Amino acid sequence: MLVWIILLLVLIISAGIIFLEDLPFIALLDGLVIGAAFLLPILTFDAYRWLTQYRQLTVTPEEDPLSHMPAPVNAMDKRYQAIISTQNQLRLSTQVSVQQQSQALSDNFALWSHQMKTPLAALDLLLQVPPIDIKEARTEVKRVDRYVQMMLTYIKMNDVNRDLVLTSVPLTPLVKRVVRDLADLFIGKNLPVQVDPLPTVVTDTQWISFIFEQILTNAAKYTETGSVHVYAKGDAIVIADTGIGIAATDLPRLFEPGFSGYNGRMNQKASGLGLAMSQTIAEKLGLKLSVDSQVGVGTKVFLHLAQQTWKSE
Repeated sequence: MLVWIILLLVLIISAGIIFLEDLPFIALLDGLVIGAAFLLPILTFDAYRWLTQYRQLTVTPEEDPLSHMPAPVNAMDKRYQAIISTQNQLRLSTQVSVQQQSQALSDNFALWSHQMKTPLAALDLLLQVPPIDIKEARTEVKRVDRYVQMMLTYIKMNDVNRDLVLTSVPLTPLVKRVVRDLADLFIGKNLPVQVDPLPTVVTDTQWISFIFEQILTNAAKYTETGSVHVYAKGDAIVIADTGIGIAATDLPRLFEPGFSGYNGRMNQKASGLGLAMSQTIAEKLGLKLSVDSQVGVGTKVFLHLAQQTWKSE
C-alpha cells in the first residue's frame, strides 16, 4: 500500500513539474517508465512475500497455530502476533480450567453415587421384609434427601458469591435447628447433643448451615457412645465428639476431595465430599476449618470465624 502511495505522489509531482516548466508530456511518460523500472522489483518482492505469508497462514493447524505462523517482518506484525499469543494463552488456560472442573464434577459425582447406594439398598431391603419398619424407612429417606441436597450444594458451590446473602446470624438457634434436622442420627445412637451459647456473626445462613450439617453428620456417624458438644472457644466454634477419632496420618489430607481415610474405608459409607466441600465454602465465606483428633478419644472440629471477639447471646 505504501509503495502505491509513493508512486502516486511521484506521478503528481512529476506532472506538476512538467506543467510548470512547460515540458512536453512525453517527459512524464519517460519518468513513469524509469520509475516503474525501479519499483517493479520492489513490487514483485512485496507480492511474493505477501503470497508466501498467506500460504503459511492457510496451512496453519488449529491446534497449534502460533508455531506455524510466518515470521514477522515489521513492528506491526510483531505486535499482532503478541496479541494473538496472549489470547491463545488465555484460551488454553480457560480450556484447562474447564476440563479440570468437568473432571472434578465427574469424579465427585461418582463418589456421590457410591454414597447413595447404601441408603437406597437399605430402603429397598426394608420394603421387602414385612412388616415394614416405617421409622427406619423414614431414616433412610432422610439420608437420601441429605445426599441429594449435598449434590445440589456442590453444583452451586463454584458460584457461592452469586447466592450469598450476608446477614447478622445468631448461631445458637441455627445450630440447634441443624441438630433437630439430624435428630434421627443422634436418637438412633442415643447420643445427647449439647449446644452452649454461641455468638451472633455476620455470614450467610444457608452456607454456614451446610457446614454445621456436614460436621455434625460426621460426629454422629463416627460416635457410638458418649456425646457431642458445640461451644465457642477463642476465635472458633468447636464441634467436639467422643467418637473413634482420626488417625494422625489422615489429618493432613482430611479436606481433600474424595479422601475418606481409614475411618471411611472401614465405615464403607463415606465419600470424602462433605468436609472438602465445607472447607471450600468456609474459605469463600472468609472462614476456616481445622481438626484436632485422637484415636479412641474423639474429634474436635474448629470453625474459625473472622471475628476475634464477640458478645455471647
